[in-house]
Amino acid sequence: MIGKTISHYKILEKLGEGGMGVVYKAQDTKLDRLVALKFLPEHLLYDPTSKARFIQEAKGASAINHPNITTVYEIDEAEGKSFIAMELIEGKSLKTLIEEKELPVNKIIDMAIQVCEGLHKAHQSGIVHRDIKPENILIGKDDLVKILDFGLAKLKGTSRLTQTGTTTGTVAYMSPEQAQGEEVDQRSDIFSLGVVLYEMITNRSPFEGKHSAAIIYSIINETPQPLARFDNTAPTKLQEIVDKVLAKDKGERYQHIDELLADLKRCRKESGQDATATKKDKKGVAVLYFENLSSDPESDYFSAGITEDILTDLSKIESIRVASRNAVLPYKGKAVDIPLLGKKLNVDAVLEGSVRKAGNRIRISAQLIDTKEGFHLWAERYDRELKEVFDLQEEIAKKIASALKIKLSEKEEEKIAQKYKGNLQAYDYYLKGRNYYSKYTKSDMLTAIQMFKNALEVDPNYALAYAGLADSYYQMVEKKLDDDKSLMNKAEQEARKALSIDPNCSEAYKALGTISGYLGRYNSGYKLLRKALEINPNYEPARTNLGIYLMTLGEFEKAEHELLLALEHDPTLLFPWIALSFLYLKSQKYSQVEACARKLIESEESSFYIVAGHFFLAKMHMYLQQYEKAFSQLQKALELQPKEPRWISCLAVIYAARGDLELALQTIDEMTLEEEPHFLVFEHLIQSYAILQKKEKMYEWIKKGISIHVSDWVFLEYDPLLHAMRKEPEFQRLLQEIKNKIMNSE
Repeated sequence: MIGKTISHYKILEKLGEGGMGVVYKAQDTKLDRLVALKFLPEHLLYDPTSKARFIQEAKGASAINHPNITTVYEIDEAEGKSFIAMELIEGKSLKTLIEEKELPVNKIIDMAIQVCEGLHKAHQSGIVHRDIKPENILIGKDDLVKILDFGLAKLKGTSRLTQTGTTTGTVAYMSPEQAQGEEVDQRSDIFSLGVVLYEMITNRSPFEGKHSAAIIYSIINETPQPLARFDNTAPTKLQEIVDKVLAKDKGERYQHIDELLADLKRCRKESGQDATATKKDKKGVAVLYFENLSSDPESDYFSAGITEDILTDLSKIESIRVASRNAVLPYKGKAVDIPLLGKKLNVDAVLEGSVRKAGNRIRISAQLIDTKEGFHLWAERYDRELKEVFDLQEEIAKKIASALKIKLSEKEEEKIAQKYKGNLQAYDYYLKGRNYYSKYTKSDMLTAIQMFKNALEVDPNYALAYAGLADSYYQMVEKKLDDDKSLMNKAEQEARKALSIDPNCSEAYKALGTISGYLGRYNSGYKLLRKALEINPNYEPARTNLGIYLMTLGEFEKAEHELLLALEHDPTLLFPWIALSFLYLKSQKYSQVEACARKLIESEESSFYIVAGHFFLAKMHMYLQQYEKAFSQLQKALELQPKEPRWISCLAVIYAARGDLELALQTIDEMTLEEEPHFLVFEHLIQSYAILQKKEKMYEWIKKGISIHVSDWVFLEYDPLLHAMRKEPEFQRLLQEIKNKIMNSE
C-alpha cells in the first residue's frame, strides 16, 4: 500500500492496525493536507455486519463537531476498498503515555476533563461510544485530547448491529451491563472512562484476570483497590469520583457525563491545579538489611542496627522517600530481584551491603543499585575502627544523596549530624533492645527492657534508650502483656527523661504522644505526634498514630490523609488499612471498606490482620442488611479466633438485626460477663440493645464505655445502626459529653 494512490489520497506510511481497520498516513492531493486513512481489513470486506459497523463509525464521528473528537472528512470506496478519511493527529495514544511514564495528577484530571467534554457532545447527539479505552484516546500537540474509533458506537435511530445478550467492546473496559450483554446507554461510557481514569492514576487495571471470563467476573463482582494503594498523590475527591463512576449498579453512577465533568473541574480547582506529585518529586530508596559476615551469628542485631540507623539518616532528607523497616524486613537474608523489588516498593534505588565486625575493627561494604537499569549508582567499602561506626553511617547517607544527585540543605546536614555518638557498649545494648522489642512477645519485651536498662547503666544520658523503655512499658500495658497499669506512668516518665536529654528526639515525642492518648490527654497527644513528624517527616509509626488521633477528634478527612500518606511512604504497612477500614465503615464508604478489608485478608503478615479483614467485611454486610453474608464473614473470623469476644459480640448484633432474638439475648448475656470489655464489645452490645429497643440498657453501656476509654466513642455519632437514636435528648447529651471530654483534654 505504501506509495499507492487510492482515490485522491497518496499512502505515505502505516500508522497502526486493529480488529476493525488498518490506518495509514496519507496526502490528500486535492486539498494538499495530511490525513489518516482507515481501511476496512480485506477479510471483513464481505462481512455485512462489519461493513455496516465501519460505515456507522464514519456516520457517528462525522455527526459530531467537537475539538475533542477526531474529525471525519469523508467515507468512500475505491478499488474495492472501503475507507474513512479523517483528521491526522500527531501525537501518542493514551495507552502509550501510560506505559511510558507516571502521569502527574493535574495532567490526569485535565485529560479526563477533555474526554468528558468530547463524550458530552457525543451523548447530546444521541451517540454512545461503547469502546472507550486508552487506545482510542489520542494526545496531540499542546496535550489536546481526541477520542477515536466510533466503530462500536450506538447511534440513536439506527438499527441494532448486535443482538441482545451479546457483548461488544474491549473486555477490560466494559461496564457490568455491557459485559452481561444488556442494553447500554451513556452510563456505560461513564463506567469505561472510570476504568481509564483508574488506569491513568495507578498504571494498572481495576479489574484483572488471566482470561476474559475472569475479568468479567471481576467487573461484575469485585471492588477495585483504593487509589492510595498505588498513588497517594491523588486527592481524596478523586477517589470519591472513581468510586462513583465504577459503581456496579448504573443507577448509583453519574447519570450524565456533565455531572462527572463538573466534579472533575471541582477536583481540579480544589487541588489548585497543583496536586503536585510529592512522591514523584522524591527519589525512592529501599535499604535492605545488611548481611552479617561476622564469625558470630549472634551479631545479626548489630547489622540490623546499622541498617536501621542508615535508614533513619536517609529519612531526614526531604527529597528522599525511604521504604520503612517493615517494607524491607521480609527480604532479610534472601536473594532479591532488584528490578522486581523496585516495582513492588515503588523505589528508584536499592541499597544493599554487608557488615563484618571483628574485635575493635569493622568493615562495611555498600552498593546503591538503580532499580530500572540494574547498574550501580555508587559502591564503596569501608575498613575502620569500630568507634567510627557513627560517622560511617552519616557518611553513607550523604554518599547516597550525592549518587541520587540530591544536594543537602544546611538543615538536613544538621539533622543527620544530630545522632548518638557516645558509648559503643551502650549502643550495642540499645540495638539488642530494639531487636527484642520488635517481636512483641512478653518474654522478648522483658528482655528489651533489660537491654535498654543496661544501655543506660553504661550511658545515663542515652535519650534513645529512655525512648525504648517508654515504648516497651507502653506495649506491656496496651497489649495486655502485664496487668500493672502503673507501667503506663513509668512509660511517661522515661519518655520525658529522653526529651530532657534530647529535645529533638522524634522517637520520644512519638512514645509520649501515644502514652498521652492512652491516658486521655488527646490534644496533648496530637501535638506531640505532630512534633515527632516535624523532626522526622518520614517517621511512619508517628504518622499512623496521628491518623488515629484525628479520627478520635472527628477529623475524618485529615485522618484519611495521614493514613494514606503513611501507606504512600510504606506500601507494605498493614495497620493503617485497619484504621482506614474503621474510618470508611463509619463514613459509610462501603466500596472502600471492602477494598481495605481485602487487602488485610490477602496479607501474609499474621492471622490478626486476616481476621480483622473478615470482621470489617462482616460489619460492612451487616450495615448493608446483608445478614447471611455478614454471618459468613464472621464465621471465618471465628474459625481463626474462636474465643475472641470482639467477634462473638458481633454475632449478637447480627442475630438481633435478623430477628433471632433468643440467640441475640443469649450472646449478650455471655458478653456482659466480660471483666474489662474491649471497646468493640461495648459497641456491639450498644448496637444490639438499640436494635432490640432496650434503650435503658443501651444508655447504661454507653455510660460504662465513656468512663473506661472516651476516645473511641466519637464514632457513636456516625453509627448507621444508631441513626434513629440521634434525635433523642439523652443520646445528644452523651455525645456532647464525649466531645467535651475529648476537646478539653490536655
